[in-house]
Amino acid sequence: MKGDAAFLALHNSVRSDGETMIAGGGRSTINDLRDKLTFVPIGSYGEGWNRFERGTSSVFAVHLCPTTSEQDANDISKVPPALYFENDNLRATLQKLQSVLDGSGIDDHAYAETLGLLLLWELRHAADPKRSRLKPVRGGLTARQLKRVTEFIDAQIPNEITISDLAALAGLSHYHFIRAFKDTVGLTPYRYVLSERVRRARTLLSNPALSLADVALAAGFSNVSHLNRIFRKFSRMTPTAFRREIGWRLP
Repeated sequence: MKGDAAFLALHNSVRSDGETMIAGGGRSTINDLRDKLTFVPIGSYGEGWNRFERGTSSVFAVHLCPTTSEQDANDISKVPPALYFENDNLRATLQKLQSVLDGSGIDDHAYAETLGLLLLWELRHAADPKRSRLKPVRGGLTARQLKRVTEFIDAQIPNEITISDLAALAGLSHYHFIRAFKDTVGLTPYRYVLSERVRRARTLLSNPALSLADVALAAGFSNVSHLNRIFRKFSRMTPTAFRREIGWRLP
């Protein structure tokens, strides 16, 4: 394991024999690797061998590449290599990200992007809690910043909306923007975008000429299944049930 990006892995296996080492991070011969994490920073490398006699063995791994514009918030260059360690927050975030990629979780780019940012912060926090402690947000977004962001979201609802786009509009780093937006609106940017997609879908559902596929596309959902899942989460009913209900109310 070696590359141009940092490497974070979640293991799910039990080996009958084996040995693994990371340059600067020690050596291990433990057999039960379930829920263990491994971090290999840039400039380090890992190697080893395993023997698996039965059961399912898997590794879910991500490459972490902080952007230069987010150097202070996303910098993990000083996080040391670590072999087969445990951290509940990192494990939970990796599992959520895995569910996005395998199709069992929320299929939304902004959600995946938020998880990636969270993963970077949690990794820094695990390595040095004092250095990574979040500073309090002061004042949230200005009225001008909020107007620019919400108008952009409204105009771009049918399209992909990323945290990077919104943070750039506000002129803030990813982390500061997410925290300032929540402090101002009461929702994270991701949940706000979802709520606006659902609001747009409700309006579109009042038009009987539009199919559910048309509504999903126009409201920025990837497909009808995505629309159904998110709409039900916010409205406690399916789009079909909502359309039936408003149909009864119409003269």
